[in-house]
Amino acid sequence: MKTNYNVLKAAVVALLFSSNAWSQATIAQWNFNGADNTSVPGGVSSPTPSLGAGSAQLVALTLAATFASGNSTMGTLETETTSPPNFAWNSTGYPALGAPDKTSGVQFNVSTVNQAGIIFKYEQRLSNTASNSYIVQYTADRTAVAPQWVDGPLFSITPAATGTGDTWYNGVVADFSTETDIDNNPNVAFRVLSTYNPGTGNYLAARSTSTYAGGTVRYDMVTVTSNVTLATTQFEAGEHALTIFPNPSNKEIVNLSEAQDVTVYDVAGKLIFQAKNTKTIDTGSFNTGVYIIKTATGLVQKLVVK
Repeated sequence: MKTNYNVLKAAVVALLFSSNAWSQATIAQWNFNGADNTSVPGGVSSPTPSLGAGSAQLVALTLAATFASGNSTMGTLETETTSPPNFAWNSTGYPALGAPDKTSGVQFNVSTVNQAGIIFKYEQRLSNTASNSYIVQYTADRTAVAPQWVDGPLFSITPAATGTGDTWYNGVVADFSTETDIDNNPNVAFRVLSTYNPGTGNYLAARSTSTYAGGTVRYDMVTVTSNVTLATTQFEAGEHALTIFPNPSNKEIVNLSEAQDVTVYDVAGKLIFQAKNTKTIDTGSFNTGVYIIKTATGLVQKLVVK
């Protein structure tokens, strides 16, 4: 399995953090479990989360769904080992060979209000004739007439004669924690779409001895988490607001709009930097990621380092 991550954009957001600002939280999770395959909450067209709030839908009118036996392999997040109640969301009707790219898959809609540092993950089972490649996308406004979908990581397995098709792939993670446009946002959505194999420029079967035919794709334990829980009230930017520039930083000197006593933490809550009465922060030694700048006067800002 190979995964490619693209940091596509970042923006400055002024936030007031709560005392548990660095605790990871589950925003929504779908386990698709039920007493039988006709009683999974929400039904096959829009299964509802087993934890948190959100909705799910199929992408493309050609797709159909059922509930089939869920993931019970080693490494799954699923705690149920038998079916029922352990089910997964099974989708069929994917494009034919040579059809347009990135048109069919599944979509999960959530609100990230009071949350930041968003991560999307899932477990996926591919049939032998299903595509071997899938791309994760996000949008910051699913309510728009034409939502802007941003490509995230590509998940692509290497086809082999055995051991690829009809196999569960666990721990597929799309880390969007540096994408600040989906922080504290009520209209976020994620898609997982079948896509062309990057080496061939067309759909390719998950098993090397099979011919691509759309196949079936099964999803389980779809989970959206956050690295940062925000306070219930946001910091109101005003004349005394702290601004930071450049932000994002390319491991350079970051300037503050006024001299402050500052401390800088990573999203795990580890102290990275502190200084008295400073107007600059040298991020040259910082790892790529998201950092929290707090001042002695109570101002808080989020800094992205590329």
